[in-house]
Amino acid sequence: MDAFSSVFAVLMLASGLFMTVRLCGFQFTHLGRSLKAVLFPGKSAQKGGGLTPFEAMASALGGSVGTANIAGTAGAIALGGPGAVFWMWIAGLIGMAVKFSEIVLALRFREKRGGKWIGGPMLYIEKGLGNGRFSKWPAMLFAAFALLCSTVSTPLVQANTVGESIGALFAVFLPKAGGTAAKLFSGGLIALLVGAALMGGAKRIGRISSRVVPFMAVLYIGCCAAALIRFRSGILPALRAVIGSAFGLRPAAGGFAGGAMLAAMRVGTARGVYSNEAGVGSAPMAHACADTDDPVRQGLFGIFEVFTDTLVMCTLTALTVLSSGVPLEGSGMAIAHAAFSALLGAKAAGVFLAASLFLFAYTSILGWSFYGLSCARYLFGERTAPAVCAVTTALCAVGVFVRTDAVWRLGECLNYLMACPNMLAVLLLSGVVVREARDYSAMEGQRKTPPAFYRRGD
Repeated sequence: MDAFSSVFAVLMLASGLFMTVRLCGFQFTHLGRSLKAVLFPGKSAQKGGGLTPFEAMASALGGSVGTANIAGTAGAIALGGPGAVFWMWIAGLIGMAVKFSEIVLALRFREKRGGKWIGGPMLYIEKGLGNGRFSKWPAMLFAAFALLCSTVSTPLVQANTVGESIGALFAVFLPKAGGTAAKLFSGGLIALLVGAALMGGAKRIGRISSRVVPFMAVLYIGCCAAALIRFRSGILPALRAVIGSAFGLRPAAGGFAGGAMLAAMRVGTARGVYSNEAGVGSAPMAHACADTDDPVRQGLFGIFEVFTDTLVMCTLTALTVLSSGVPLEGSGMAIAHAAFSALLGAKAAGVFLAASLFLFAYTSILGWSFYGLSCARYLFGERTAPAVCAVTTALCAVGVFVRTDAVWRLGECLNYLMACPNMLAVLLLSGVVVREARDYSAMEGQRKTPPAFYRRGD
């Protein structure tokens, strides 16, 4: 599995670099416009009763901002050393170009089924690569892998980490209750909330995400900022450790430089991709449902997603852990708890992490449930939606009892299987993305009419 992860890391980095070069660094030259599009979205016309562009972005961001930003980042440092953070940054910087490209293609090749927009890799693979048998099977494989990831691995991964954090909270405040009681409580609570949201369909998911995601982001960023002020003397040593370990200049005891660098690259890239989901093909399924006629403007939201997820949230977690000076031993959750305990105390840190992880996990499950519903509609039609919702809800309750390592491995493996057909399609259709980006840049981001393919009809 480690060898496969290493190959995957190299391929994802090469693909992201290729898209960055083809787009002439579009994600860097338009980062300011991306931030403006999110912070000042303006009014969105609800022409089709679907999601607003901001709700689509919030659903996708909620799907990517999850427990990987806390437990996953801390765990990556424990497994790959501080250098893993550097490769997470690289995965984020070039991942912005990849996610932008995915969203542009999703809107370019989306279609309406049953009066609702549906789009994503399964449609741009099928329609963009020839609309024949050659493209139909890869599209169906992607949808099948994504359906498994959304209904099986995501509920297990997110609920498992929530169960671990609430278990630690019970151990502090209710030591007599026992670990089983904590797992039953956390599993039941998240299953109840997820089930209630899924009953309202895509619109309710988008509405909840657009309210919860900004709140939880501000809450977590604020606490990390306070921690960095408290541990400010350790920030520069932490950054030096990140750079030195990234290139094998500080190998672990008994190791060697090349092995340390390879471990940092493999773990950092894998966790970075798992966190921001650039190249996996998940977020385009949410963005394709947005009521907008401009794929490039919607793609700007994708740039913001990766920037926020990896370059802000994961970085804050990493610097908090490294600057606090806590031992990098145990699970990612244990390391994060130790770091925040140095600032808040054990009990307050437990409460903060439990609340943060619960919100992160909840929005992540909702976002991926959205993807699962889209894939089920593509593969089997509308009638399968209740079954998808029921399975997702049930596995939220089961996930708290599953082994942590096995859950993370399953999630990463399914991400790899989704990314293979998706990234192949993105690379083969990169010319479409380049033409749209050039048109947008030429008009200085102010298109007066919808693109030509919309005027021809959907």
